[in-house]
Amino acid sequence: MEKSIHALMLILVLLVLESASLASDFSSLSHADECSLLFQFKESMSINSSVSIYDSRAYPKVASWNLNGSDGTGNCCLWDGVECRLGHVIGLDLSSSFLSGPISSNNSLFNLIHLRTLNLANNDFRSSQIPSGIGRLSQLIKLNLSYSFFSGEVPKQISHLRNLVSLDLRGNGYHSLKLQSSDFQNLVQNTSETLRELFLSEVNIDFVPDSLVNSSSLTSLVMSSCGLSGDFPTDILYLQKLQVLDVGGNDNLTGYIPEFHGNSELKQLIVAFAKFQGSIPASIGNLTHLNVLDLRSNAFTGTLPASVSNLTQLTYLDLSYNNFDRWKLPDWFGKLNKITYLDLLSVNLYGEIPSSFSNLTQLEHLDVSFNQLKGELSSSWMNFQNLELFYLAGNNVTANLYLFLSLKKLKSLNLSGNNITLSVIDSHINGTQPQFIYISLGYCNLKVFPEFLRFQHQLRNLYLANNNIEGLIPRWMWNISKNTLSELWLHQNLLMGFEQHSPVASWVNLRLLDLSHNMLHGEILMPPPTTEYFSVSNNNLTGGIPPSICDLLSLQLLDLSFNNIIGSIPPCLEKLSNSNLTVLNLRSNALHGTIPNIFANGSKLQFIDLSENILEGQVPRSLEDCKSLQILDLGYNFIGDVFPVWLGALPELQVLILRFNNFHGIIRRPSRIKVNFPKLRIIDLSYNSFSGDLPHQYFQEWSAMKESDTSAEYMLALIMEYDHSAVGYWLSIQITNKGVKTDYEKISEAFFAVDLSGNMFRGNIPESITTLSGLQLLNLSNNELSGTIPPSMGNLIHLESLDLSSNKLSGMIPQDLVRLNFLAVFNVSNNNLSGPIPQGKQFNTFLNNSYIGNQALCGFPSSKKCGDSEASKPPKASFEEDTESDFPNGVDWVVILIGVVIGLVIGLVYGDYLSIKYYKWFSQRSRR
Repeated sequence: MEKSIHALMLILVLLVLESASLASDFSSLSHADECSLLFQFKESMSINSSVSIYDSRAYPKVASWNLNGSDGTGNCCLWDGVECRLGHVIGLDLSSSFLSGPISSNNSLFNLIHLRTLNLANNDFRSSQIPSGIGRLSQLIKLNLSYSFFSGEVPKQISHLRNLVSLDLRGNGYHSLKLQSSDFQNLVQNTSETLRELFLSEVNIDFVPDSLVNSSSLTSLVMSSCGLSGDFPTDILYLQKLQVLDVGGNDNLTGYIPEFHGNSELKQLIVAFAKFQGSIPASIGNLTHLNVLDLRSNAFTGTLPASVSNLTQLTYLDLSYNNFDRWKLPDWFGKLNKITYLDLLSVNLYGEIPSSFSNLTQLEHLDVSFNQLKGELSSSWMNFQNLELFYLAGNNVTANLYLFLSLKKLKSLNLSGNNITLSVIDSHINGTQPQFIYISLGYCNLKVFPEFLRFQHQLRNLYLANNNIEGLIPRWMWNISKNTLSELWLHQNLLMGFEQHSPVASWVNLRLLDLSHNMLHGEILMPPPTTEYFSVSNNNLTGGIPPSICDLLSLQLLDLSFNNIIGSIPPCLEKLSNSNLTVLNLRSNALHGTIPNIFANGSKLQFIDLSENILEGQVPRSLEDCKSLQILDLGYNFIGDVFPVWLGALPELQVLILRFNNFHGIIRRPSRIKVNFPKLRIIDLSYNSFSGDLPHQYFQEWSAMKESDTSAEYMLALIMEYDHSAVGYWLSIQITNKGVKTDYEKISEAFFAVDLSGNMFRGNIPESITTLSGLQLLNLSNNELSGTIPPSMGNLIHLESLDLSSNKLSGMIPQDLVRLNFLAVFNVSNNNLSGPIPQGKQFNTFLNNSYIGNQALCGFPSSKKCGDSEASKPPKASFEEDTESDFPNGVDWVVILIGVVIGLVIGLVYGDYLSIKYYKWFSQRSRR
């Protein structure tokens, strides 16, 4: 009994000592003071229920806080989200509380120095900085500021939180937050013995501190999409307590996967979207606790080691987009029977899928697209009753489509590019088949619409393009999934029309309709008013553009190109220009009249193609309101105007094509207006009637053409996000490159071209053109240019095509041009050039037709050798006069011959110009 009393007294003493210790550590803030501080914090914030919060449990927790509540709510320890101990506020969870507004460093919140946990996640702090006052909360062990719209630099005071166990700064906007290297280093060093969880996804971080390998307590390190580069300190993988490592999405992060110890506790290893290379080590089989392995989108080579069969706890495996050696699916894959997610997209698989694969009955997601798989899918696939997504696209597998109708949970199915057969559907399947959300059966050689589609009521995306489906679209097709269908792709078939007139109005949520590249005839089909993407190009549609199309105010893309549409462009299109329209493509029809002023202020148009019609008049001045315009193509019309210099004020214009029109006059740059085409990459003014000197002032200012980025990607004018895909519209323009008229269906952001051929430009080639160092195509042919070829053209080191033919150039071909290592086409024919032809490198590949019409040129490939007595003689400066003779003397013969040659050239060029220009017009007239 006495011992028990002594023990009790000892406990009481310890409690008193602990209280005394707390009292000495903490300030003398009273409970009432802390409640007042909390209430001041509430008053400093707004509550905005319209804030986008992806949490069904969200509610405004601070709304009920009240200091004077008669029901006891004045006690802040009873308030929502508040935790107290020993009369002090030690925890605050205000996540998903609709808080809105910035927080300053002197906010009362940072005087709550007893706080040990602070959670402000999933709110909206209006892109304000994380307050430096956070450093005053020195007792914090958990800090969560994720998904709350903080930005700027993470304050250095965060490294003062030496007791941190968990820090979460994820999801504040891609690289909106930046953590300085020194502050990160200090944070890691100060918390090396306490820190367990570090979540920094999307925070901009320069490097991973080596000192992280000393964080002995670390269990979770998540640093995805942080902009990391260089070698990753893979010794971190040897931390014995580490369970989660995620450094995915750092596309400049390099390194090799090290050998793994057998005592590892690792459960999740994610290094996706980086540049890790080498083989996956066999020791990965030692990670027997692993349930998530994500190695997608790296540069791994070799083969998948058989030791992966030891990872029997795996539920998630993604190896997609790697450079593995050609390999077959091994039989041991059947041992991984807990896997629910398996992605082997584009990993160089070949051969048949082994029968052991049918053991993976827990699979919910399976993607083996874009490999070289073959063989026939057997009835064993009916074992996959948990399968919700199956993608097999881009292989050579044979399968009966109705095999998948027994998989009741299947929602997304992509069999495009395989040998898909159709059988007669049994009547009892109709009501029991799965209800799909996404179906893709493109490139499957289908000849009819699959009958099972009759019974689909939840489809959002249906892709039947690039098949051989012929005849009329059946009436029942327009009744499937009337309330859900969002995308319908039927392009590249043999469809001729519809069993039902104006059928698509029944789809109330249709956003994308693509019927292009068929054989549809009649007038333009009207889509429902919700449509955003509407393409019926490359058909035989006739009639005019119906005015009712102007009521499709949701429309982002309108493509009616390559049809037989007649009439004028309806002025009511201004309604679309003033709404959401991004792409307007009316190319290659029979539209006539002037282009109306339909382009409204604030227009979102990025791509306008009105080429290959019979349009005339002037370029509408309202185009200057299209501040987002990237590409304008008005080529092959009859537009008669001076150069629309005001287009140079468009900040995003990259491609301008005015070729084969009636443009005329001198191109001058206004001195008082800034119209320098800041992003112009491609300009084609060929075969018009421009005159005067070349526009040398513009050459000095086209800054976008002065740099070349060979790593640039293809340019898209429109990307529309849908439930299952990002729909891209490839821009297509026509350019004469290397002497061949070419349709560019994908325009590289690194392609730079200037074509001023077929005009009446005169004078010298200005030196300023040689500052356009990114140029790949330069065509100045068929003009009246004189003088010499500037030697500085050798600085255009990216040139692939240079055409200076049919001018009046004289002098020698500069030897400096030999530096043009990429030059594939070179033409200086029909000038007055003289002297030796440059030799070496690309010039050894050009044929004689590059130089014909220059009688004084010599050397390979010309038959005239340099150094001959006749060749070396300079042309005579004067001739003897014969004033008594009426017969032409030497000078007269030269003049006559030059006149004949010029006449022939002009006749050929202009005749070719007229024949091309009017051929389409006459052919269109004859088709009516």
